[in-house]
Amino acid sequence: MSDKTIAVFADTAEAYEGLCSGARALGGDPIALWAGGEAEAKRIAAWGARVVYVGEIPEGALYEDCALAFQQVIEAERPALVLACASKRTQCVAGRLAVRLGAPVVSDASRMALDDDGVETARLVYGGAAERVERSRGMAIVLVGSGVFEIDEAPAPGAVERAEVSVEPGPIKVVERCKRQEETVDLGAAKVVVCVGRGIQNERNVDAARRFASRVGGEMACTRPIAEGEGWMARSRYLGVSGAVVRPDVYVGLGVSGQVQHTVGMAESQFVVAVNKDKSAPIMKQCDLGLVADLEKALPVLASL
Repeated sequence: MSDKTIAVFADTAEAYEGLCSGARALGGDPIALWAGGEAEAKRIAAWGARVVYVGEIPEGALYEDCALAFQQVIEAERPALVLACASKRTQCVAGRLAVRLGAPVVSDASRMALDDDGVETARLVYGGAAERVERSRGMAIVLVGSGVFEIDEAPAPGAVERAEVSVEPGPIKVVERCKRQEETVDLGAAKVVVCVGRGIQNERNVDAARRFASRVGGEMACTRPIAEGEGWMARSRYLGVSGAVVRPDVYVGLGVSGQVQHTVGMAESQFVVAVNKDKSAPIMKQCDLGLVADLEKALPVLASL
């Protein structure tokens, strides 16, 4: 196989578009490892990857049980790099693959470069105050968040190949499934993002911000304290060091102070609007348009626009 082959995997079909784009940006040819429905395998192939389909996950099995099947495909294909979209389930698979393949795992990579010796990755540390650069010799498994790679146009649809291996249930069985209450959202695809920070003050104002976002055709996002501290918004809407990365045409920060832990998640926005009553807030030095105002007074006006 080509030494520029890059294997990619994720636990949702939608994540493969970004992974395939990232593989091409690194100069590689994407091979998508997929455990799930055959219809989704065809969707993934449309994003320009040769899909190696290991079949659906059997009843009672966990997603992590696909690790052995993925291992055998990786050993046969011998890719230069393995890319995965970071989630709790893919992290488990990456750990199992690392042990079986003797390969290192890099988590939360924000950028990377691939050459003949291996891969060089960079990730933020110390809450985003510094960047750590690591070099892995040979094949490595790299986990990335949503929005790290820009979506490109696939040169041509790929093909779906049924692997000779399949997913086998492990010793832990699924006995019951309950619908998850927390919503999920693909912030990386949003053209307009309206983000709320601690300056939003209360949940009533979050609702007003949501109405404003709806009127301007935007997706709602938040800083970490809003999702993990107050619980006013879903964890999937958090932007930052360990959250989502966005590149919208317009980013609107409402009560966002602009600490580096957050701004790494929106630094590549095309146009930044900030509303904050503190004229000295860091985001006021990073925005294209800043409004110094009390959100209690500004939000009703914005929501009625």
